[in-house]
Amino acid sequence: MNSFYKLKTVRVQKDTNDAVNVAVEIPEELKDKFRFKQGQYLNFRMMINGNEERRSYSICNAPSEKSNTLEVLVKLLENGKVSGYFNEHLHMDEMLEVMPPMGGFNTSYHPTNVKTYIGLAAGSGISPVLSNIKESLYQEPNSNAYLFYSNRSMNHVMKKAEIDKLVETFNGRLKVVYLVSREQHEDPIFEGRISPEKLDQLFERYADIDVKESTFFICGPSEMIKGIADYLKKEKKVPAIQVLFEYFTAPDEENSEEMSDEFKAIANIESMVTVIIDDDEYSFHLNSKKESILDKALKDNLPVPFACKGGVCCTCKAEVLEGEVFMEKNYALTEDEVARGFVLTCQCHPTTNVVMLNYDV
Repeated sequence: MNSFYKLKTVRVQKDTNDAVNVAVEIPEELKDKFRFKQGQYLNFRMMINGNEERRSYSICNAPSEKSNTLEVLVKLLENGKVSGYFNEHLHMDEMLEVMPPMGGFNTSYHPTNVKTYIGLAAGSGISPVLSNIKESLYQEPNSNAYLFYSNRSMNHVMKKAEIDKLVETFNGRLKVVYLVSREQHEDPIFEGRISPEKLDQLFERYADIDVKESTFFICGPSEMIKGIADYLKKEKKVPAIQVLFEYFTAPDEENSEEMSDEFKAIANIESMVTVIIDDDEYSFHLNSKKESILDKALKDNLPVPFACKGGVCCTCKAEVLEGEVFMEKNYALTEDEVARGFVLTCQCHPTTNVVMLNYDV
């Protein structure tokens, strides 16, 4: 199971007025543990005002860059405890508690491929999208990429210096389109947010894009992700395997505290739940209508991994070895992972009298 390790900050650099680039150094003895795939994220743990806070931030690097650091981009959120600390108080040579990379927002590459990869990003969603786009260009010399990137204004464009340098480095293989939603552009097509309607216009303008054959990386506000993914799969007939996306937060309309009809329908039973953590077994009783398996484990002070607790990250992922569970929400696991018995324990309730879960996956 993943644990936290202390890593030293070697770069703390403002990217825009409300975002900071933070790089942590990976010492030689931890390089195997911190090997990563493009599009993955890091979990950070810190104490702020006496309370433990955990946050996940996407890695900006690409594996092919072979850096001895891992870099994340942290946007300052209103009343954000951790983002506020990163943006306003973090300093060089500070030791941060970091969990090894996690996440499955990526695809496989092969040097003989001749493909088109399209990044659709808004705001801080650029981090995992940029990581994926870079790796595709490094790994597949015959492939090309587009990046459509939306922000309020050009002053809010994150990672712009790096993106513009990549355009030069890849010499025509990467085309970047910046969109702005709160300032005028001489060409109106570049005004507004990324939406199905806007993509219709952009695909018409960039007619060389074979939409149905392209692979898409999408990250931004949850409503943008959901709308665009549906549009690509249903209207443009892009195969689902080619439409990849990463949620930072759960979709607003589904992020309600009210119990779902599906949850109300499950049987009210008492279950013996056993969890395997670092090869040790822990058991506890849990009513199917009470708190989630993760929350109960935390209440019992078990060393379970977690971060968002909203079904968005994969930190609390486990494999169901025995029995059955009901998973309320899932914005992180793929259909294939669910079919293989993986669940997000922050969203799970037992539905059989005996349940066994393995976190060591």
